[in-house]
Amino acid sequence: MGWIDKEENVDLSRLCTIKIGGKAKSVYLPETVDDIKNLISESREREKPFVPLGTGSNIVFSDGVLDYIFVSTKKLKKYRLEEKDGYIYIHAQAGVSFKTIVSLVKKYNLEGFEYLSGIPATIGGAVVMNAGAFGSQISDIIRQVEWIDGEGRLHQLKREEIDFGYRKSPFQGGGFVYSAVIRLKKSRKDIPQIIKSHLEERNKKQPLDKPTSGSTFKNPPEKPAGYLLEKAGLKGYRIGNVAFSEKHANFMVNLGGGRFKELKELIELAERRVGELYQIKLEKEIKVVE
Repeated sequence: MGWIDKEENVDLSRLCTIKIGGKAKSVYLPETVDDIKNLISESREREKPFVPLGTGSNIVFSDGVLDYIFVSTKKLKKYRLEEKDGYIYIHAQAGVSFKTIVSLVKKYNLEGFEYLSGIPATIGGAVVMNAGAFGSQISDIIRQVEWIDGEGRLHQLKREEIDFGYRKSPFQGGGFVYSAVIRLKKSRKDIPQIIKSHLEERNKKQPLDKPTSGSTFKNPPEKPAGYLLEKAGLKGYRIGNVAFSEKHANFMVNLGGGRFKELKELIELAERRVGELYQIKLEKEIKVVE
């Protein structure tokens, strides 16, 4: 494997928004497609899981030392804008944050991103999980994705070639989303004001004042997960220093010094209780790395 910058003995609790986890033996910081191909190949040869890292808003790590191929998108933050046929296309590498996109959207008054604006994500992670909020999802505005598959081959996929679903994409089986192109249009509405109102609404409904991993479970077809968890008596329920929020039952929060063991117990309790009461199998939205 060629030389790729890496950090060693990294505190995993710093790499996820709920601030729980042990240590990563190494975290690699690739800068090119070839770097990522090399890391995928390394992962296969050494039979170690390949784990891409963005903002860590929907990932949780176990305690102890994890010797995996952790791949940070910290050095993949290039983007460019292109104007064509009345649209603005943003070509963004995996590590470009939603905050960066929001600043561009406000600057040029662009429409189509406003309901995604509060999600703490990077482009790469958002594409993999088809991130969304308030009925809007990133697949609505994607035009193209560059993806390196589990064999190290680079694919350029147009939107119509990608089978997105609710919090679902074909990229969840492995590989690495290297970049994406999103399409927005110039608006006559006051986009900065719409974003401001949307963020205020989000703050009212979600526990953004505490370390959280966002939505714990996907919403089943029958009822929203938050509703089922609340009806099952789990709103505000805590095990040790990890709890389902008082504000939104589907958000787990770290009350300070939370441990992975407590978080895992809470997830298993929720799955069991909702299963027993409603015969509904909750599916995790967060990714658990252990």
